[in-house]
Parts: sequence; structure tokens; C-alpha cells
Amino acid sequence: MTRSIIAAAACAALLAVFAAGPVAAQDKPSLTVGAIYVGSVNDYGYNRSMKDGLEEMKRNIPGLKLIEAENVPESAESERVMEGMIQQGAKLIFATSFGHQQFAFNLAKAHPDVYFEHAGGWMQAPNFGNFFGATQAAWYPMGVAAGKMTKSNTLGFVVGVPIGYAIGNVNAFEMGARSVNPAAQTRVVVTGGWSDKAKEAAAANALIDQGADIVTMHVDSPATIIQAAASRNAYAIGFQSIEAAQLAPKFWITGLGFTWGPFMTETAKSVMAGTFKPAMVRQGLGQGMMAVAPFGAAVPPDIRTLVTASADRVGQGFNPFTGPVTDNTGVVRIPAGQAWGGEQMGNFDWYVEGVIGKAK
Repeated sequence: MTRSIIAAAACAALLAVFAAGPVAAQDKPSLTVGAIYVGSVNDYGYNRSMKDGLEEMKRNIPGLKLIEAENVPESAESERVMEGMIQQGAKLIFATSFGHQQFAFNLAKAHPDVYFEHAGGWMQAPNFGNFFGATQAAWYPMGVAAGKMTKSNTLGFVVGVPIGYAIGNVNAFEMGARSVNPAAQTRVVVTGGWSDKAKEAAAANALIDQGADIVTMHVDSPATIIQAAASRNAYAIGFQSIEAAQLAPKFWITGLGFTWGPFMTETAKSVMAGTFKPAMVRQGLGQGMMAVAPFGAAVPPDIRTLVTASADRVGQGFNPFTGPVTDNTGVVRIPAGQAWGGEQMGNFDWYVEGVIGKAK
């Protein structure tokens, strides 16, 4: 009797071990991914676009675990936060703000078995790549929308920091507007930072005071500018996240949004498969990292068709920065027969004809 009880107990224990195996395997993440954001993921802008991409990646890969941290400064604090994620098992980290680059790169050297993707930088290592959207040409169809929708022929553009890439965004926007409305002009106001709500509201109001009936922007979060414009019965074209459309639907035209999900998914799969290869990835409309936001109710069908066709044209390779291109002082900056490609987008220190403002 005693032997039977012992044997039964042993058998039950053995079965428990076998039963626990699959459960333990299921509990282990297929991959642990860390992500840091410079601001809030509820900003309807840059950080929200990153969050949406990572959530798409998570949905696409069963069992993936995502560790996140918001409002991470562009300082050594970011390195400490990412190190903590590595200690929690992260094998892939997305450092999503420009100023996080050096700190992520430090960790890449210290942890060769952990992979990093940085947004907007240039550094490379066997376990370190970078990515970003090719935004400049994508702004051309936004200008087409503004040029057709404006009644005052004055457009407003709020720029956070006038780096070459942001100036290129303004230039393509104005070129798109003038392609359908030669009288359209774009006024620029610079706030001096990527995230300053008070200055962004003041800039939007200043542009409207100067006659702008459509306002757009290159700052981290479009929310303040969109809402300030709506409060003055002015329309807005958004940037960073297509979710910004819900902020002021009555005064929304369209916008550009980043679509990071496919790239993030493929990156995670490459880490899992052991095939990760560092690269400098830049993709625009029609390439996977950018999309035109839904149109607002105020946009007529013919303008929607025109803007969509313009976006498709850019997606098929149209380059608005093909000479001759003249700046707003009358100097030819890109001669006939020449074109500026992606590698020159950071070189803009001049505005095209039709832009009212100084680039430097």
C-alpha cells in the first residue's frame, strides 16, 4: 500500500514537471524590446507615431514584450534608462529621439549582444543602425492641399529649430502650393525649440494675424498649433502623427504621419532570426515610413483627388528639388539639369521663392 502511494506521488510529480515545461516556454517572451521617448506618447505627434509603430510591431509578433519609458531627456539619464531595460532582458532597443544617439551608441559598444535602432542619426556599428522618414519631398502634396484651400493666399509654417531638414520641409511645402496657386506665399515663424507650447501658440496666432488662413508646423507635437488655429477659425495641416486629425476635425485639411510599424516589425524579426544588419534607412511616401493623413470634411473631392495624385507622384520618385530652383532673394540655388537628393536635404540654409522669412 505504501509503495503504491509513493509510486503514484512520483508519477504525479513527473507529470507536473512535463506539464510545467510548455507553460514556462509560453511565459518566456519571444523577444524583449525596449523603447524610450523624449516626450509623452499622448502628444498626437512625434512620440505618438513612435508608440503606434511599436504597438503594431507588438501585434505582429506573438509573445513580444515591450518595455517603455516616456519623457526621457537627451542626456546621460537616457543611458541609465536603457541600461535598466537591458538588465530586464531587452535584446532590441529603439532610441527614438535625436539626442539619444550617443548614449545608445555607448551601450551598443558595451553590450554587443543587444541591438539598437536610433531615429534620425548617422552612427553605425554591427549592432547599431538608424532610421527616419524622408520628409522633404512628402511636404510637396501638403503644399498642393494648402495652395488649393487657401482664400488669403497666405500660409503659415511654425518651425521649431531651423535645421536644414526643417527648412527643406518648408521649401517643398511652398513649391507644392505654388504649383497650383502661383500667388501663394508661406510665412515662417521659428520658436527655437521642438516642444514649447507657449511659443507655438504665440507663433500660430502671429501667423494668423499676418493673414494666414492655413497653418502647419514642424515641431514635436502639432496639438497646440492645430488647436490655436481652430480657435481663430483657421485651418491646419498636421505633421508627425495622423492621429492629430481628431484635435480639430472642423478645421483639419490633412497631414503627414510617420508609419514606423513595418520597419520596426522587420527589425524585431531580424533580431530574432539572427540576421540583423545595420543600415541608414530613410523612407518616404510610397516606401513604408510615411503616409498622408485622412482628409477633413471641409476638403472637396476634387482637391482630395489632386492631393492624392501629387502624393502618388512623389511616391513614384518625383523630386521637387530639381533645377532650376530659386531662393527668396532671387538667387538660383539649384541650376537647371541638377537635383538635390536625400543626402543633401540637411544642407538647406535658404528658403525658396515665395517663402517669407530668413533661414539663417
